[in-house]
Amino acid sequence: MIGRRLVLAGGLCAPAIARAAARPRIAMLLWRGWEEACDGFRDYLHGRGIEAEYIVRDAGQTTAPIAGYVAELNRMRPDLAFVWGGSTALAALGRHDAPDPGRFLQGVPAVLAIVSDPVGAGLVASLDAPGRPVTGTIYVAPIEVQLRAIQAYRPFRRIATLFNPLEASSGAAVQALAGLAGREGFVLDGRPVPLVDGQPQAAALYAMVRDFKAAGAEWLYIPPDTFLNDQRNVLTAAALEQGLPAFSATERFVTYSSGLAGLVCRYYNIGQFAGFKAEQVLAGTPAGSIPIQTLTRFSLLVRMSTAQRLDFYPPLSLLRYAEAV
Repeated sequence: MIGRRLVLAGGLCAPAIARAAARPRIAMLLWRGWEEACDGFRDYLHGRGIEAEYIVRDAGQTTAPIAGYVAELNRMRPDLAFVWGGSTALAALGRHDAPDPGRFLQGVPAVLAIVSDPVGAGLVASLDAPGRPVTGTIYVAPIEVQLRAIQAYRPFRRIATLFNPLEASSGAAVQALAGLAGREGFVLDGRPVPLVDGQPQAAALYAMVRDFKAAGAEWLYIPPDTFLNDQRNVLTAAALEQGLPAFSATERFVTYSSGLAGLVCRYYNIGQFAGFKAEQVLAGTPAGSIPIQTLTRFSLLVRMSTAQRLDFYPPLSLLRYAEAV
């Protein structure tokens, strides 16, 4: 359901539960430093009277240091690990069906945040019953709901998308969109960003967007992707120059760049929801028994300056619940 008001699944506003420890130790395994989701997580726990000791470890957008962090945390045994992002989670936790005590986090319950498809990535067996001491949140709206939002803004027959082939969450989102193409009767032009020396090339983005437009794309869909987020100004500027409306699965492409629209879960709100999950774990509920969930309502963002530049205004019916940024 699309809406402006935030409603968190799982009873976020339930009465306070018993505290497991006066000052729990929480490891923060991060991918690109402390940001809004971390703020939401910390603020939620603080608001519930949980004053934790935070052990912050930042991977710096590479998996190289994560093995060292895992070894350190296996020795320290904090009460909980907050794990930001799918790449971090796979490097720290591994697949649920390929346990390796010598490589991955052991004996420390984990709460996932900013992960788009934990089942598709192999992190858990299912969302309702993770099957390991892992719980958390999903930070993107279901692809079907995003697609309905795009169609409500302006129907289309051809949509384009690009993705970093090194990021599991990005590829999974594009696969899900491809699965809907035949059923919904639209054409998907999906292409990976080319790699040079094993790294995606920002210099290729402009030409990719230009080629999408030349091939008849009516929308550019931007999946959840750390590389694309880092290059969001380049990507959305290219789309704007080519007259191609860009719809994003995450907020920063619209809030902090020139993307046209997006159906998003706010990072801060996802962090708060992860804090709710952490609260249950710290109170003694086994992490593996707590479902992994997303928010039940999402924010539809529209950047009006981009709509004006493109002469691509949303219908009045959409503006009743959209947030203009």
